[in-house]
Amino acid sequence: MEKEPDDGRSGDETPSNVHGGSPQFPRSVLEREHVYESLADVRRRYLCYLLCGRSELRVDEAVAAIAEWETDDGAEIATSTRDRIRLALLHSHIPKLREHDVVDFDQHSGTLVPDENADAVLTALKAVGTRLSSEPTCTDGESA
Repeated sequence: MEKEPDDGRSGDETPSNVHGGSPQFPRSVLEREHVYESLADVRRRYLCYLLCGRSELRVDEAVAAIAEWETDDGAEIATSTRDRIRLALLHSHIPKLREHDVVDFDQHSGTLVPDENADAVLTALKAVGTRLSSEPTCTDGESA
């Protein structure tokens, strides 16, 4: 069993304000590794964005959308580009999201569905998108 640091606080108390003007967050907000690691890579953020407001997402749809986003100059998307994206999703990004219970993946149908931690990750993605962009972000009930 992991030992809690002996700093005189309980687990959910706010950490001390070391920098004077910094906002204070409950420790539980700062220790959500499944959220931070899920959103740490741009392709995982793309996948999560595509899942916003949806009950399922086909990998083929995700590959096409990500290829289009990454090739924003309107050029024809090469098959090799789609293949590289598909391999990265299937061998790196989807397994990472599965590891953190953000998505479940049916290999036979090639379909992703939100899992138990999806709401927390999608909420964080929406909050960051709302704060950092004037462009529309995903909302509940909106399909990508």
